[in-house]
Amino acid sequence: MIKEIICIKCPLGCRMSVELEGDVIADVLGYQCKQGKKHAQKEVFFPGRILTTTIKTDLPDFPLLPVRSSEEIPKEKLLFCMDEISKHIVKGEVEIGAPVIKDILGLGVDMVACRSIPCLPYECPLF
Repeated sequence: MIKEIICIKCPLGCRMSVELEGDVIADVLGYQCKQGKKHAQKEVFFPGRILTTTIKTDLPDFPLLPVRSSEEIPKEKLLFCMDEISKHIVKGEVEIGAPVIKDILGLGVDMVACRSIPCLPYECPLF
């Protein structure tokens, strides 16, 4: 059996063929870098993606916070994760890289902030 895969690891977008013998990869053809071969081997059995999106906040100056998954999420779970994210609202100050949703859907993956939201003077307890 042969599976066709388009690599997403670099800008080349190589079209690869993965030859399977049962549940074993016999050969990978068409890749132009080491990342491509590794991607093809993983993609055949565990197709996953980094999820990037936004999440609502309670701050009028920052209505949306860009977030991404800390690890790849199985492709078949992406829409379920988006549904879960839509139910959350980030409240107050956030540092870049901080988890805003921990262990989304029990997948062992956090949704982390891709930017900081500062404490605004009228909200900050120090002012």
